[in-house]
Amino acid sequence: MGKNKAKKDDKDGGGEEHNQMYSALAIGLVCIVIGLPLWWKTTTTYRASLPYSEIDTLAQTQMQYKVPVNVRSCLSEPSTNENNILKQLQEKLNQDNPNSKVSVQYSINVRKCNPNDLDRVHQHQNLQELDRSFLNTNTDTVGHPVIYLLSGDHKGFQGIHTYIGKQRIAYVAIHKDDLSNSLDHVVQLLRTTLVNELSMVKICNAAQGFQHTQADAGTMRAVRSTPGYGISFSLLNPQPDVLDVKWDIRQAIQDYLEPFTQKLDEFANFVVDSQVLYYTGISVKPKQSEDKSYYYLSQGQLPQVITPVEAKLGSHVSTYPSLNFLLYVPKRTHAPLYVVDSKGDQVSTNAFLSPRWGGVMVYNVQDPTNNTELPAEVMVNMHSAMEVFLSQLRLLIGIPAQSQGGVSNVHIEQPGASGVTDWEYDVLLRGRTLENIATASATLVSLSQLLDKIGNIVINDDIAQQVYKAVESVNQGHAYLQQGNLYRAFHASKRAIAASEKAFFDPSLLELLYFPDDQKFAIYIPLFLPISIPVFASLFKVLKWFRARRKTKQD
Repeated sequence: MGKNKAKKDDKDGGGEEHNQMYSALAIGLVCIVIGLPLWWKTTTTYRASLPYSEIDTLAQTQMQYKVPVNVRSCLSEPSTNENNILKQLQEKLNQDNPNSKVSVQYSINVRKCNPNDLDRVHQHQNLQELDRSFLNTNTDTVGHPVIYLLSGDHKGFQGIHTYIGKQRIAYVAIHKDDLSNSLDHVVQLLRTTLVNELSMVKICNAAQGFQHTQADAGTMRAVRSTPGYGISFSLLNPQPDVLDVKWDIRQAIQDYLEPFTQKLDEFANFVVDSQVLYYTGISVKPKQSEDKSYYYLSQGQLPQVITPVEAKLGSHVSTYPSLNFLLYVPKRTHAPLYVVDSKGDQVSTNAFLSPRWGGVMVYNVQDPTNNTELPAEVMVNMHSAMEVFLSQLRLLIGIPAQSQGGVSNVHIEQPGASGVTDWEYDVLLRGRTLENIATASATLVSLSQLLDKIGNIVINDDIAQQVYKAVESVNQGHAYLQQGNLYRAFHASKRAIAASEKAFFDPSLLELLYFPDDQKFAIYIPLFLPISIPVFASLFKVLKWFRARRKTKQD
């Protein structure tokens, strides 16, 4: 009986030990099989998939664009037939281009002028009137320049070889005895003025971050790619007790600025405001001329004019970059006041431009006589003021300065009321399209490198959606440019840069929101070490128990 009781005690003891071992094993398995994966899953950073390979491809893609050119020959000589003109133009335009980063292809379409065009050419001996007669009759689309080849005997070519009108039309004199040289003028006109290849290359290089060997004024002064601009006009009157300066800025904006903004309606949004600042002047002391007849501001003093005034302009709630245009009426003690250039000569507009900031115009008024009741009322001539401000605005948004571009004997017609001609609009649109695509590609590459470098940044689905949208829009922009569809390419580039910047500047991508690995270990070790030691010790004990039990069975 005692022997059976001993066996029963051994059995109960073995059963209890058996339960303890299996309980420890179950706890260990739960911690390792369920707890560890669950912790890993709940603490893993969510990173949506991104098209990294496509982004890398964008960085290597060469910028290419096509320019469809319509050539209309109003010539009758056999040597100037359309096939001969087409062959020579293609040979001259397809010569090796040294600008390898940006490739341009010209699609030339040469045909004879129709009877209506020939009647206009013979009827209007003045090229300005001829160009006006083509108004609203030209059906060519955005980015498609038209070149009319006229006989060199046409009376409109007096002292000039080429006339560029307000539309997308240029008129070139062709001499039948020197056709090749005349067509050289056409090629140079396209490359330097109507398309402005060099400017396109500089814009792309600046957007992609390439360092220029020398400073480029056009690239430096224009505001970088933006969906809109905030335009602010300010009248500075430092002595309102002496001069009661008034300006009809509302009517001036309506007459001069609105036609300009309406012309560029699809290019960008414009938000306009105005203000009058009293007792606000410049902190720079103007210099006096040698004959003491006037005061002047030298080029070295101009940067010092803006800085103190800028703090008093006030800030307006807008997401667009602000362009400031100041009309400054000098004090009586510093009048008349002029702006001089580096040679000491007075600037004809009496104004200066600050790159990517705005412009300042000094407006001199007649000094009140002793018998005049103060404050003397003065009315600003808004025509002269807005003429200067509009020319400065053109440069600040990226419209190239009107020049012959190296082509001799060229007359470029002034834009008129709209402030910008059709061919200038094409140059602006093409430059902004290239800039948008290059900037969006660079932004996507930077974002890809950032996310690859910092592996614990969350990539949510909204960011991934914007990245995919930007990549798709960039590819569309490249495709439309290569097809010569400038209008669609521009709108694709706008979508690309908007989506890429929205993804890059998403608040969830801030690096400070995430802990580095050493800080994570410092947080988790005090939490998991007290738990893991008993668990692993129990598992080690279970392993020893299983080994001992197996050995006992074998014996």
